[in-house]
Amino acid sequence: GLGDVYKRQLLYSTFASKIVLMNELQNLLASGKPLFITIDGFRQAMLTAFPLGGKNEKTNGTKAECNSAQAGITACLKNHTWYQAESHVALQELNTALAQNESTSSVTLTDEFDNEQLPDNSIAYHRIWGTIMSDSYYWFSSKQLEADLLTAEDNPQISCHFLHVNSPGGEAWYLDRLSETLRACQKPILTLYEQMCCSAGYYIGCHGQRVYALTKNDYVGCIGTMCSFYDFEPYFNKLGIKRVEAKASNSDLKNKTFDDLRHGKDEKYVHDILDPLNIQFLAEVRSQRSRLADLPDDAPVLRGETFYTPQAVEIGLADGTRTMVEAIAEAVAMGREYAENNKLKSAIYNIV
Repeated sequence: GLGDVYKRQLLYSTFASKIVLMNELQNLLASGKPLFITIDGFRQAMLTAFPLGGKNEKTNGTKAECNSAQAGITACLKNHTWYQAESHVALQELNTALAQNESTSSVTLTDEFDNEQLPDNSIAYHRIWGTIMSDSYYWFSSKQLEADLLTAEDNPQISCHFLHVNSPGGEAWYLDRLSETLRACQKPILTLYEQMCCSAGYYIGCHGQRVYALTKNDYVGCIGTMCSFYDFEPYFNKLGIKRVEAKASNSDLKNKTFDDLRHGKDEKYVHDILDPLNIQFLAEVRSQRSRLADLPDDAPVLRGETFYTPQAVEIGLADGTRTMVEAIAEAVAMGREYAENNKLKSAIYNIV
């Protein structure tokens, strides 16, 4: 099947694609863009993009092998991103496990969002895994999720969205547009997170009508906005590399906010960039999670604190814990109820 082709190509050509894959992450982390991310997630991303040895893991294949593998993956992924291929493999493995359970053996969990030959009441599977980016080929993409949601909404065979989250967060840009799309979805949404659902991950996950953790030891929250990067200029100075810069007479404000931030004067950057993004983030979370709406602004959950499942349920970030099988079964029930209500509405309209 297509998933087996994906799996073989992914395993075979990983060594041929590592450097290209890192470029997207390096560009984000070196850009100084505002992030919705946990500090652990940021450290992990930095170590991935900039290994301590100063270089990425060496590839083992010959040049000819690399070229051959890259040609194969290019052909295989002509109409799909690398991240979509990885997610498809993960979905196949999940479906294999679900098929072995009596209560979910007949469930159709799908990433074929435009396939109208699917069985009735199929569930759209959306995997929000790892570092979040706005537009990416190798990593989770907010724009791609938006497109997938819209496609699944238009497919009459799909009755519910299942958000499967394990993310420390990532890029802030475009999440406001993605949130608009999530809010506009007519079909129900169920979120199940495992390990972590933090910052940008929660920005997305909070749109589930039901939000569940997989275990009591998953953590969630970190609702806040930050910017983090490294200033290499002192290092370059030690190497005798001097940066030369000149600005036009009337360009005194060009990059000034960012330059001030780099020199320890963060007031304007915080006020003009981070604070507005954070206001959007808090407003979105409050609008989706009713128990957070009435909390005072100085509540820890609204100031970036992170919580394990028992506290998260008490605060209102999550609705409890579910196994994967339990969560899928609940999504099926939600989808079935949605489909039946739609049929009833159509029948009433036809009578009128």
